[in-house]
Amino acid sequence: MTSYIFKQFFRNRGYLSALVFLLIAGIMAIYTGKNFLDRNQDIIEKSRLFQQESIDKNVTYHKDDLGLILYYVKFNWINETPQLAALSIGMRDLNPSIQGVTIRNLEEQRYNSDFYNPANAAAGNFDFSFVLVFIFPLIIVAFCYNLISEEEESGRWKLLSVQCRSLARFIDCKFLVRVLAISIIYLLLIAIATIWIDIPMDKNFLYFILSGWLYLLFWFALCRFVISFRKSSAYNALILLTVWIGLNFIIPMGSNMAIQKIFPVKEGLKAVMEQREGYHNKWYEAKLPTMEKFYKAYPQFKQFKINESDSFSWTWYYAMQHMGDLEAAASSEQYIAKMQKRNQAAVVLGYFFPNIHTQLTENDLAQSGMENHLAFGSALKKFHEKKRLFFYPLIFSGKDADSVNWKLQIREVFRQPTKINSVALFLPYVFIIILFILLSQNNIRKL
Repeated sequence: MTSYIFKQFFRNRGYLSALVFLLIAGIMAIYTGKNFLDRNQDIIEKSRLFQQESIDKNVTYHKDDLGLILYYVKFNWINETPQLAALSIGMRDLNPSIQGVTIRNLEEQRYNSDFYNPANAAAGNFDFSFVLVFIFPLIIVAFCYNLISEEEESGRWKLLSVQCRSLARFIDCKFLVRVLAISIIYLLLIAIATIWIDIPMDKNFLYFILSGWLYLLFWFALCRFVISFRKSSAYNALILLTVWIGLNFIIPMGSNMAIQKIFPVKEGLKAVMEQREGYHNKWYEAKLPTMEKFYKAYPQFKQFKINESDSFSWTWYYAMQHMGDLEAAASSEQYIAKMQKRNQAAVVLGYFFPNIHTQLTENDLAQSGMENHLAFGSALKKFHEKKRLFFYPLIFSGKDADSVNWKLQIREVFRQPTKINSVALFLPYVFIIILFILLSQNNIRKL
């Protein structure tokens, strides 16, 4: 019986056409991811040349004024992009993979990154994750919505009930053939991506593959549950497509609106405004109070004194710049905290909706989600402070460009440590798949 069902499925030109379409869509998605990686790598390489050219030019023109050189020179902080990000681009096209900062104020600079962003204007990405979450389920629905109703509507059901020892086994065999066909296409696409993009077969990639496959099994389990009620083909198709629209559009959009309402984020713009006002106002205020606050933050620089009567001093200027950041620090921390709460709310929501869970999980595994963005921003702050504390003593001492070994001032790379909670990753899939199988089992047995 299994061999007959297998032959019947693969002789159907409609099914074969759907599988070919799915394969082509997946290859196109992989191509999109490969292009994204290539563009990103090209931008990273150009940033190295740009930084070196900027240093050389400013050192040539302002050799005797280190403070002026560092007013212009930007140091690049790179968010390492793993090869796996090609399959799940996530937020990587909206957030910069490179952040260039001077040693001046940070809060304003961290939002001025369009120049470094390789795809900031993209409206969206037809990546592998998109194909997995949106297109694979449609093909699964098309394969499964009429497994029982087609036999009943064609008049073959009575004949099958006489010839088959177990109609339940017959239906499950038809399901297994479809699971096998979809799984073959899925694994074939994974193999193509592995070779084409040269993705390392590490733990993240293995979890990525398994989470995607479990998501496909969820849709098969859902289809089994819906058709087990033996409704008409039109009714089954309507219900399954309604669920697909609800899961992929209505629930995510509604949840996003609710999360934004519960955790409104205004602190990002507020931090920028506070930072700008913080240092702009210092031009019209007394210098010594600013310096006292700076010395309190960095007591190691107390030896570099300035007078109120001084017309201009780089010591006072960079102290003033940092005071702007300090005045915006509270708003900046509130912004980060709310973004973390938003992300956590989305993670909790994903425990109940496999499509959201799959997108968040695969973005995290590919280091292209919100957690990576926040971690990169936190590391950027430390990178900026390290640069400031290295150059402050040289600037404050009146050193010139020759006091710095500029060859050591190269771009630096942020690598996010891998943290995978396998229970939180797989349990939502396993639970809901088993739930739908158990709920449909009673109806299938009655066949």
